[in-house]
Amino acid sequence: MGNLTIITEFLLMDISSSRELQVLQGLLFLVIYLGALAGNLLTIIVIVTDPHLRFPMYFFIGNLAFIDLCCISASVPKSIVNSLTGRKSISLKECAAQIFLFIFFASIELAFLAVMSYDRYAAICHPLHYRLTVTPHMCAQAVGGSWASGLLYSAIHTVTMFRLHFTKSNVIHQYFCDIPQILRLSSSDVQFSESVLLAIALGEDAKLEMINHRAVTEFLLLGSSTDPGTQNLHGTLFLTVYLAALTGNGLIIFLITCDLRFHTPMYFLLKNLSFIDFGYISVTVPKFVLNSLMHRSSISFLGCVLQVFFFVVFACAELAILTVMSYDLYVAICCPLHYEVIMNTGACGQMVVASYISGVVSGAMHTAATFSITFSSNRIHQFFCDIPQIILIADSQLNIGELGITALIFSASLVCFVFIVYSYVHIFSIIQKASSEGRNKALSTCIPLLVGVILFILTASLDYLKPPSNVRSVLDLISSVFYTVLPPTLNPIIYSLRNKEMNAALGKVLGMEVFKSN
Repeated sequence: MGNLTIITEFLLMDISSSRELQVLQGLLFLVIYLGALAGNLLTIIVIVTDPHLRFPMYFFIGNLAFIDLCCISASVPKSIVNSLTGRKSISLKECAAQIFLFIFFASIELAFLAVMSYDRYAAICHPLHYRLTVTPHMCAQAVGGSWASGLLYSAIHTVTMFRLHFTKSNVIHQYFCDIPQILRLSSSDVQFSESVLLAIALGEDAKLEMINHRAVTEFLLLGSSTDPGTQNLHGTLFLTVYLAALTGNGLIIFLITCDLRFHTPMYFLLKNLSFIDFGYISVTVPKFVLNSLMHRSSISFLGCVLQVFFFVVFACAELAILTVMSYDLYVAICCPLHYEVIMNTGACGQMVVASYISGVVSGAMHTAATFSITFSSNRIHQFFCDIPQIILIADSQLNIGELGITALIFSASLVCFVFIVYSYVHIFSIIQKASSEGRNKALSTCIPLLVGVILFILTASLDYLKPPSNVRSVLDLISSVFYTVLPPTLNPIIYSLRNKEMNAALGKVLGMEVFKSN
């Protein structure tokens, strides 16, 4: 590590070193803290024990009181103890825990305030539909979503923050571990803005290089052959597949947007899936096509960062959308009488937005953890910037942050897969009881969806779960193609273009009667 100083604790220097002022601050904070505990605990007890307060508004207020209680407990007790005992120190682990918990509860509180404003909006502006809109199920989803957003957001901040090297000082001019103050202690003299804290934390982390290590400014993508003839063949083949994928997904987006008959939840979700597939294949393939046809293999450091980020964003968003589509199908077949109430415009919009948000958060977490390390080589044995291959060229292949984030996202993906399987088990149980005509119609809808899900999840899982290797075979390349290129190319055929209504609409647009006869 050279002359790098390892900091194991920080000093919280928030006020004067005068002993009298420290005690005064400790007593003042203690009174405020006890008041906050008493007020929030009283609110929780009253709402829990009084049956007259079993309404969504009070449910949210009770949860907000609990979050306030935890939020103030994340920072104030340590300050009180330090002030009354005359100490100023906080260990590195305590500081990390304080940052994680503080951002965790602060993010949840912000999400809850947004939900509570929506609750009041529904109650005042749409009183007749209030009970249909703000249902117990919706309240539970809002609470779960708020806690999940807080967990992911705090994980991003904590992982990026404590990847920095603190060499300037260990003095924090605040009464708790505050991120802007800690950033000033890092070994880079970059100015920052609190409004873009995460972006700066990622930028700081990417710029820090360990002493005596070579900085990587570009990577070499070695997933294909070095033979010019083979490169031309790969480039032409991938270009053909890419254009087919763009055409298929572009047609679906165009048809569903222009034809009013397709303005239904199912086609709305299909349109978003096509948009995601459009972005998903555009992240990796164009660069590979360009490199192959120009007989190059390089990609800049920033280009690799962006490729990893957007690849994870679209991959996670696709899995989320596929989960929502299975839920839509489950409701349509198993609860047909309640379909329009459950899959209303607002619910569809919320689920799609949540899918995109989950993708962005996952992409930010993976990118932050992956590029917070230093690299001993710049040779990536893959045709795009693939996270397992990038970790393989790190100075230390044990990246705790990336492993933790991978485990978290894998768990979320497993939950999605289990939900999809659960939905299809119920769907097939209902289909068995239907008439022959109804069974055939339902199977023609379900089987393609199931094939698409299995194609995407199975191929990606097999490639990511196997141990990465510096030597990539033809089978490895084919395996990568199966989850990066094939799903966006085949999804238009699997989901939409084999649909009679879609074919008829396409024939109407193109003026081709041959489509209508299908």
